[in-house]
Amino acid sequence: MGRKKRRHLQGSDQLKREVANRKRARIIFGFIMAMVAFVIFGVSFMVLRTFFASSLYHAFIYDWIGTALLYLAALTLIAFFVYTSLVITIKNPQKVEKRQLFYFGLTGIVCFTIGVFIVPQLSSLTINSVGDMKDYAKGEMKVDDFNVVDVYTGGHSTIALITTDERELTLLINNYQIEEGTTYRFTYMERSGTILSVEEQ
Repeated sequence: MGRKKRRHLQGSDQLKREVANRKRARIIFGFIMAMVAFVIFGVSFMVLRTFFASSLYHAFIYDWIGTALLYLAALTLIAFFVYTSLVITIKNPQKVEKRQLFYFGLTGIVCFTIGVFIVPQLSSLTINSVGDMKDYAKGEMKVDDFNVVDVYTGGHSTIALITTDERELTLLINNYQIEEGTTYRFTYMERSGTILSVEEQ
């Protein structure tokens, strides 16, 4: 009877471990699928911005959505690493050595720290973009004459970062010939600094 009871308990423990492992595998698979989906949709919106935006405002919308989705992809990847490190460090289903447990725990802490820095960036991007869209719907865009100090494309032909004598602006479709030392009238969104139109003065 004692031997049968031990076998029953061992079989029960093994079954519980298998169920727990399957549950963890589903969670990990969910993280990976979500990350892949965010990346695919994020890149798709970036492609829309580059090749199919009919105006600078539409480019702004596509860029915001695409960037937000890529941020979410990064956060999902971080969550995957944090979850994995927690499972290995706390549950240790694979019976990993203590030294390796330390490295897994350290990896989880580093990933969590990176995530803490990414969340405010995503929050700021969303708040500023939504605020700019509300202003645009009300027709409240900024119009100012600025002298261009620097135009930076970084080898990227579709986006230009423009430094003026007052502030920095972003041109998401680089279809204007903007020269340094020249004054232009910029129509732009105040929070994000996204340019909507350019006129030379």
